[in-house]
Amino acid sequence: MKKGALNTLQQANAKKYAIKNARLFLKGEIADNQIILIEGDTIVAIGEVTAFSELPEIVIDAQHHLISPGFIDLQLNGCGGVLFNTDISLQTLDIMNTTNVKYGTTQFLPTLITSKVDHMTQAIDLVSKLGSAEKLGVLGLHLEGPFISVERKGAHQQQYIRELDINTAHYLSDNQQYIKILTIAPEKIDQQVLDIVAKSSITVSMGHTDASYDQLVSKKGIEMATHLYNAMSPLTNREPGAVGYVFNQKPYAGIIADGIHVDYTSLQIARELLEEKLFLVTDAVTPAGTDLACYNMAGLQAFVTNGKCHYEDGTIAGAAITMSQSIRNLVTHARVPLLEALNMATIYPAKAIGVDDCYGKLEKGYKANLVFLDDELKVTKTIQMGEQVYQS
Repeated sequence: MKKGALNTLQQANAKKYAIKNARLFLKGEIADNQIILIEGDTIVAIGEVTAFSELPEIVIDAQHHLISPGFIDLQLNGCGGVLFNTDISLQTLDIMNTTNVKYGTTQFLPTLITSKVDHMTQAIDLVSKLGSAEKLGVLGLHLEGPFISVERKGAHQQQYIRELDINTAHYLSDNQQYIKILTIAPEKIDQQVLDIVAKSSITVSMGHTDASYDQLVSKKGIEMATHLYNAMSPLTNREPGAVGYVFNQKPYAGIIADGIHVDYTSLQIARELLEEKLFLVTDAVTPAGTDLACYNMAGLQAFVTNGKCHYEDGTIAGAAITMSQSIRNLVTHARVPLLEALNMATIYPAKAIGVDDCYGKLEKGYKANLVFLDDELKVTKTIQMGEQVYQS
């Protein structure tokens, strides 16, 4: 980050400032020559030049770059050389956030995959004590396991997989303000136990599941699917499976757009069927945003080969992609219109976890999270909660 580039915004941190000459991704369209007025961490006005009789002393020239709401990643295990599972600490979250903003992600859910029991309590305790969670981009936790299927465990370590019992369900419910998503294999959980979590504010997501369609239909409270297509029973001619359940019942679903986890044609099909229920996730791990060729994946050695994160036996172990690259992939390889690709990284994930009243849009009253994109859709500047945190 260039020190000189931050001087103006550092002066403006607790004051009003304006951004002019902006091309805004606004209400599903691109509006040219707009002005955004920001006070503290909030957007207080948006409009054309003629809508403002005067501007604050501090004015930032966007130079007609496209400005999108900040990207929201609901499944982020690690990046920038760190992994949340390996080091559940404030320093890890800070490194993840510092890496994220370089690629346009201003809000995320640090994701803890299947691990020891005390790791879950450590993660919840850490988030509960964050005095500045929003400044770190943290909206809450995504607990991906350990209540999953051995048959569809993927990169998760089998020895830590367990059933969700009633006491743990109550513990999660009691800490619901710190947990946004819980990924489970529904076929492994009794409905009465599932109800405890489902009746809280936690979004129950099906993932790492070998459930049949009928098993899933019989369960109540499933609102989301974790990394669609991956680690779930497939759609076949005689058994719709978990994929068929998603296509038919249409819960929200995250999808990884690295071209490795999901073929781009399969992604197109999912988008046509799910529309605004489909959102981007990175499922990123340690190497994302770095040039690492090997890394520690929660105690197991893993590698990066031609962009694929994997164990020695070839099992996929997370992803090395960023959100901005995911958007470029959607546009370039999956024939997704740019505006829809931006929706999949902003308002759709915000809706999926119920924070679309203050995140995911450029609108008066919304949090000031902005990403400046050049003609190649690369991030040139990021504003997070009203403060400029990155400039290329």
